[in-house]
This record gives sequence, structure tokens and C-alpha cells, in this order.
Amino acid sequence: MVDALTEAHRILVERGVFVDARPDSRVLARVRARSARGRVIGTVGTQRPTKTDDVMSDRAVREVLRRKLFRSRRRGRLWHAIPFEDESELNDYLRDHLRFSRRVEWRVPRARRRNPLFVERAVRFEILEKRSNDGLTSA
Repeated sequence: MVDALTEAHRILVERGVFVDARPDSRVLARVRARSARGRVIGTVGTQRPTKTDDVMSDRAVREVLRRKLFRSRRRGRLWHAIPFEDESELNDYLRDHLRFSRRVEWRVPRARRRNPLFVERAVRFEILEKRSNDGLTSA
């Protein structure tokens, strides 16, 4: 990923902006009932290989910042909700998903789960501004 960020630096104009955004495996996805802001009734983790990829991506961003290719203008986390008609549709989605674990850790018994369901996942972002070429240091 360092190579990709270096290429982004190469093609951006001076002070050009690059937004790095990716799912955040540092926090569990939340399963909510009835609405995207409804009660949290379960959580979904991230598969181990994906967590490893995310750690490597974090390191790559730190590396290009260390090299002074970019400066960080802002970073944070936002939440993205994905709707599901019912538990069956959610389970089908998880079965085919490469990032999420295959099952929900439910906080409430089946009888208290209400449809529709929403998986609210975290997205990490960082707004990177290209630094001028005279600020470059070698790797």
C-alpha cells in the first residue's frame, strides 16, 4: 500500500488532497433493530486475515506521513448502516462476506429481535494533503 500512496502523491498537484477511507476493524460492527439508530442487539467481528490487512494499511499511512509525502488534515471514524429485511438475509450476507466474521454475537434472545435489521460498520478516514517535493525524505 505504500507504493499506492506514493503513486497518489506522484500524480497529485501540490497541496492536492487524497482521502484514505476503509472499513475499521478496530471496532465491532453493530447490529441494530428497527432502524439505523435503533437499539444495538448484536455485534459482528472481523475475520483475522482482514484485521492483518488493516494493520498493514495503518502502517502504510504512517510510513508516508513519516516520509513527509503528505500531511494529515483530518482523521476520524464515521458509521455506515447496511439494511437487511430479516435475520435470514443478514446471515446470507455474512456467509458470503470476506471482511465480517460469519456469525452475529447476539445480545438479545431471538424472540426479542425485531426487523428490519441494520449492520452499522465503522469506516476510518484520513484526509491527506500532498506536501511539496522539497519536503521529501528518502525511505
